[in-house]
Amino acid sequence: MNKNYKLIRTDVFESPFLDDETIFTLKLFDTFTRDSYGKNRLAYEFYQDKELIFTGADFCCSPLHSIDSDESIYGLMGFLTLRPGDTDSEYFDDYTRRQLDFCDQYAEGLSILVYDYEDS
Repeated sequence: MNKNYKLIRTDVFESPFLDDETIFTLKLFDTFTRDSYGKNRLAYEFYQDKELIFTGADFCCSPLHSIDSDESIYGLMGFLTLRPGDTDSEYFDDYTRRQLDFCDQYAEGLSILVYDYEDS
């Protein structure tokens, strides 16, 4: 990750499946930049165990939430757990085989897990 970014939060999610010990880690970084609407642009790294699955500096959280809030995590996880069929197929055009495998195996369960956290 860019050395000028500041780590602002790390969240750990256990596998949503009882018979699976997989751990997911989301690291959220402040990029100190804003998009054309003035929203904070955040960077992220998402790991399955120690394997980096997603990385980017393209998430802009809602201006209604602080950049390190639970709501920002829920919003980003909403994007990271999208699966083919959830949105336009073009969304997945640049996904690697590994990212598509993650979507197929874990995305739905993780999205439900995050949704449950959001409601509690």
